[in-house]
Amino acid sequence: MSGQQDCALQLQGSIAWPGVCHWGAGALARTVIAAGARLKAPLVVTDASTWRAVRSTVEAAFAAVPGLQWHVYDGVVPNPAVDQVREALRKGRALDCASIVAVGGGSAIDVAKAAYACLAGGLEADELLSPKGQAWLDSASVPDGPLFIAVPTTSGTGSESSSAALVQADDGRKRLYRSNRMRPSLIALQPDLTLSLPLRPTAQGGFDATLHALGAWINTDPSPVGKAMALHALKLCLRALPAVLRSPDSLQARADMQMGAYMAGLAIGMSKVDAVHAMCTPLESRVHGAHAEVLGPIFSVVSRYTAQTAPAPYAAAARMLGIANSGDDGLDALTLIDAVESLARLADIPLRFSDLALSEQDATLLASQAMQSASMPIHPRTLAPEEIKSLYLQMAA
Repeated sequence: MSGQQDCALQLQGSIAWPGVCHWGAGALARTVIAAGARLKAPLVVTDASTWRAVRSTVEAAFAAVPGLQWHVYDGVVPNPAVDQVREALRKGRALDCASIVAVGGGSAIDVAKAAYACLAGGLEADELLSPKGQAWLDSASVPDGPLFIAVPTTSGTGSESSSAALVQADDGRKRLYRSNRMRPSLIALQPDLTLSLPLRPTAQGGFDATLHALGAWINTDPSPVGKAMALHALKLCLRALPAVLRSPDSLQARADMQMGAYMAGLAIGMSKVDAVHAMCTPLESRVHGAHAEVLGPIFSVVSRYTAQTAPAPYAAAARMLGIANSGDDGLDALTLIDAVESLARLADIPLRFSDLALSEQDATLLASQAMQSASMPIHPRTLAPEEIKSLYLQMAA
């Protein structure tokens, strides 16, 4: 038996499939019907502008359930903090809400995930990172738990299908909560609900989804389903985002982008991402901009550095997607990286920071924080803390 076969036999894992997803026209109404009696006294977690745009559609879907009473928390803000989790939880408990329905982008869904964990686990928001909270996050799902529905109105983070939520703590640092128990049980992908999103956040969300897909593809996690999801998501995003930017009212382009983001979320839930996102989270506490605007410069520096010694996964994607096929891993890898950078330019996402200032001490701290990410050890090029520090300093140069 060859060494390669021995290695393959040693690989093992598990697949935790997320909730049932209804997609296409009328997806929300079909999702509400599928929820049946489990949909009890829902709290809608959303932001004010999204709620104004989609309220009539959501209320029409709820109205089909006789006697259903629902309430709305619309205080979510971009890059949400734990205060919004506290507020949503406080309102949900005061009104005896027994279900959570997240309506909006990644911020709304992440707040809803954390609030759901507290509601289902009998926790306070400050307990999520405590041993008690971690025990709930790590435990198995129960079939009779409260219902959690996600209705994404953006195509970006894929939070509707991933197991993670990113929420800013009181100290300003973003905290990652990860649990299969926080995944929505039902998901509605209805492309017309994304039409009200302005073009700039549409572009930024699409770029984030693209890097989710690419990160899940290039890393060393062996999940075959995660890899298949990542590659198809990457194909969809690279095609759909330019189409959406050219024709924002195209429901087909919106539907493709929505599915690409959803599948990228599935991929990162199974396979995680890479050093790009691992390095992004610490830096976002210092750079006040959209998530994609932090990702762009990090991707440009980290991917090119990685491809110097580990070009194979980039090259493989380029070939399977028909982007390049020179037979040279280095050249084909750079062709894919060039394509992603071109997509960033098309989306008006900078590939360099204009005003980032980092000291050696700053970069050392950021590197130590990035090393704590579960995605860093599976990056295709092993990065030591000194290398990560150097990459951060290059971004600030």
